[in-house]
Amino acid sequence: MAIIKCPECGHQVSDMAKTCPSCGIEIAGKVMKCPDCGEVVFNDLDLCPGCHHQLHTVKATRNDGAGNVGAQSSDDSVESVGVVDAPKKKKTGYTVFTVCFVIVLIAVFVGVYFYTGEQQRNELEAYENAVSSEEPAVLQTYLDMYEDAPAEHRDSVKACLDRLGKIDAEWTDAVVNGTKTAFERYMRLHPGSVHNVEAKIKIDSLDWISATQTDTRDSYRNYIDAHADGMYVDEARDRFDRMEAKRVDDTDKTEVSRLFTAFFNALATGDEVGLTSSVSPVMDDFLHKANATKSDVLDYMARIHEPEDINSIVFRPNGDWKINKQETADGGREYGVMFTVDMKIDRSDTEKETFCTYKVDAKITSDGKIGVLNMRKIVQ
Repeated sequence: MAIIKCPECGHQVSDMAKTCPSCGIEIAGKVMKCPDCGEVVFNDLDLCPGCHHQLHTVKATRNDGAGNVGAQSSDDSVESVGVVDAPKKKKTGYTVFTVCFVIVLIAVFVGVYFYTGEQQRNELEAYENAVSSEEPAVLQTYLDMYEDAPAEHRDSVKACLDRLGKIDAEWTDAVVNGTKTAFERYMRLHPGSVHNVEAKIKIDSLDWISATQTDTRDSYRNYIDAHADGMYVDEARDRFDRMEAKRVDDTDKTEVSRLFTAFFNALATGDEVGLTSSVSPVMDDFLHKANATKSDVLDYMARIHEPEDINSIVFRPNGDWKINKQETADGGREYGVMFTVDMKIDRSDTEKETFCTYKVDAKITSDGKIGVLNMRKIVQ
């Protein structure tokens, strides 16, 4: 009796056992050893499945003495199991199967390795894009697509979402507040927020509204300084330039003062040349007379000097100039002027008026002449 491997399942079994206790195949009288490789095989096989050795050979014909001629049974040359322990050779069939199986396993593992690596690279790239995007939709998409991502990645993305949610809530508060201070505070707290562009636009609009409500040269200058690339900067510059053209400076005041001082000095001294050189040839209005001429002005001067008791007259502008400058179509300048002037009369009859004050409303034409002059005595 010998212990052999079951040719069916490979488990160890006695060569005298009726059946294999593992797989139930018949053993006793059903197996043999290959004379070439020593492998235990079923004795009804023609070839050894391991080395492909011919297990049964056909003998030469033989005479059985009774005149019968036939081939000798091949079984006569085959030894039953356990008789010969020939040297074992490598089992070629099983080796080929094993090699193929190993190659398949390697291919599977290599494929899994590369697939897993590609998935990890995709996840890492998606993670880096998400945390750098500052976009809630991108961050949420990452969480939806990579549920099995590393915990630290998912926690980081969730923290970004929470932070952006807080920033959005603060932006909503700023919008509801609607003041420049609220938007400036939001931008200061969140310098990298996606809402900062919108905040700048809102501040720009608020500053423009403030400038137009104030509607002064300085208000437009302040808007231009604060918003060099603002939405309304061109209009602000246009309004500023127009107001700048109307701004009365010291030179304007000097010219106005010089003209009216010369006019009233000529009026007081009876200087016809000086008086007429100060006024337009035809005045739009002089002492409420339309289209007055220089003769009308001279007639007025004669009337104030007519009383015989008057020794002299002195006019003294009080310097309370209110000047409005306008630019004409040809690029010239016109002035609207309001001021008061005192009239002092030296006369022999002291019972009569010796002092009075006039409120003067006048205009200066673009050629530097008085085109309108009306006076109203102020009751003392």
